[in-house]
Amino acid sequence: MTLAKPRGTRKQVCIVTLLAFILLMPGIRDLYATATSAQAITSAVKTYTWKEKLKRGALNIVSSPVEIARSISIESGKRSLLYGWTVGLLMGFGDGILRFGAGVVDLCTFPFDFPEKDKGPLLKPEYVWEKPGPRYA
Repeated sequence: MTLAKPRGTRKQVCIVTLLAFILLMPGIRDLYATATSAQAITSAVKTYTWKEKLKRGALNIVSSPVEIARSISIESGKRSLLYGWTVGLLMGFGDGILRFGAGVVDLCTFPFDFPEKDKGPLLKPEYVWEKPGPRYA
């Protein structure tokens, strides 16, 4: 008995990878420039453009399942493996839904011009990898 291979899987992965690369490429250059300039590090006010909102929305949708793994890992380290896989799983699922929803709102509203005070991220931190906790290399 052989299992049938799903069609288009490799093609879909290539398309998603290419799309993520295209969306992230301008941000990587901007991130490096921001991190290296002392003026940007000391400034507390950040302005957001429609490109940043689009990128943030897409990345939050794609990275929302990471919330589940992070919560399981964090809660397992705090208490026990059983606690991590029960409570951490539920907490991660809830955080993932919130991050996914924030990403959908950002994707749906990026073309509209809002006042500067309303252009910031819906969730703090902006991205899942900026949250405190374990760091993966």
